[in-house]
Amino acid sequence: MYPQDDAAPEPVEKKINLDEIRLDPISHIHRENNPQFIASLARGLEILRCFTASTQILGNQELSNLTGLPKPTIARITNTLVSLGYLKQLPNSTKYTLDTGVLALGYASLSNISARIHARPYMEEMAKYTQAPVAMATRDRLNMLYLDVVQAESNLTMRRPIGSTIPLHNTAMGRACLAAMPENERSFIMEALGKRHQDEWPKIKRALERSFHDYQNYGYCLSLSEWHKEVNSVAVPMVHPMHGLLVFNCGAPSYLVDQEKLENEIGPRLIYMVQNIQEALNNAI
Repeated sequence: MYPQDDAAPEPVEKKINLDEIRLDPISHIHRENNPQFIASLARGLEILRCFTASTQILGNQELSNLTGLPKPTIARITNTLVSLGYLKQLPNSTKYTLDTGVLALGYASLSNISARIHARPYMEEMAKYTQAPVAMATRDRLNMLYLDVVQAESNLTMRRPIGSTIPLHNTAMGRACLAAMPENERSFIMEALGKRHQDEWPKIKRALERSFHDYQNYGYCLSLSEWHKEVNSVAVPMVHPMHGLLVFNCGAPSYLVDQEKLENEIGPRLIYMVQNIQEALNNAI
């Protein structure tokens, strides 16, 4: 018993690092030591994430291999997701693919990103001037996720659709995203990248540090045939109180856009475009 004039001590609740959960949700699913973390919900969402543009059809065994969850558990979850309209079971098969429920969620999410509406005219103007695609993206775990893309009027074959992803560590977009992060968040992401790319990490780290230096001095980050050997690109981040950290880039085949053109022409113009978009968003608040 505690004296009447003394309150019982509050239970100490471990502070949860949300970035840690988002980067590595599977380990939290298996640990289940966070009373605020609903593991069963996380399992279902992680199963949905296993389906990608390049992996559109999966069975329970494959999902079990990808998540580390027991096959009977996977079977119950896929059955539930089929019932809810998020997965579709293929006829005469034990394989699944995403259903329209996921599409509805994705469309609703894109519709809520009002920055796309305000940024679109400036992106179109930039794409017309450079004759190269201009895109807007945000970070998703250790990737950059395309939120909008304006294609150039030229006959370039570079096509990155909305919803596609590119790596964080070796793209201009990813580097610009890291450069604009608060120091503590960047350190956490860098640590995760180091674990993901252990063998190449010294080289990757040097390239990232060079990009951070470029951002501090010039306001943009470059990727010169590093993500793709035939693609050069430049990216500029934008930090907004409502929309968070967004990144805009412009890239093209290296035979059309060399380093000098990125540094002296496209990069500065992209900075100006992002400033205009930020002003338009501020005026819309």
